[in-house]
Amino acid sequence: MYETRAELFRALGDPTRLRILALLRVRQACVCELVELLPMSQPAVSQHLRKLKQVGLVSERRQKYWTYYALRDDVSPAVRELVRDLPQVPDQEEWLSAHRVDTVCQPLPNPDASRLITISGG
Repeated sequence: MYETRAELFRALGDPTRLRILALLRVRQACVCELVELLPMSQPAVSQHLRKLKQVGLVSERRQKYWTYYALRDDVSPAVRELVRDLPQVPDQEEWLSAHRVDTVCQPLPNPDASRLITISGG
């Protein structure tokens, strides 16, 4: 019982994860969008999102080429209040409101395209 709570508090104890939660207040977002706003690599952002998902704070939804992350609606009232009270970052929140994933992120290349073999005559 206490281990689950401890994991939640450890997840909330990281400033980057709190910043991600603050950004997800604006709207659901893709990893590539968060990379635009955070000073870290895509794998690092993905690891933070994985931890937030693991403790039940965010959900993921796949659509086309992208995976969207969103704050879960069923978090406890205490966590909801904590997230609501996180500091705002107006310029980043405006950026997130103004941009959409299909204009920011490049879709992954078709994995089958790399397997094509070109045969030249000769």
